[in-house]
Amino acid sequence: MSNKKTIKRIKSKTKNKAKKAKLFIKKANKNVNDIVSILKKQWKKEQPQREEFKISAQKVLENSIKMGSDVFETVKKDINEIKKQKRK
Repeated sequence: MSNKKTIKRIKSKTKNKAKKAKLFIKKANKNVNDIVSILKKQWKKEQPQREEFKISAQKVLENSIKMGSDVFETVKKDINEIKKQKRK
């Protein structure tokens, strides 16, 4: 008799725990979905700002490469002039 009672108790406890787990998962899913929707809205709002930043970063990179190559050429010319002066 006691085995049957303990088995029934175990079954009822596991059913309760399973129900609580399902409710917890539902609440967690709802919260996650809310957060995801908020992040999507924020991402869409920031899209133009990111595009502007991307374009400006590309321009800065292009300009810095041009300036770097100009500086390199100037240094190269200066070194060649110094070598010419030493030869004379």
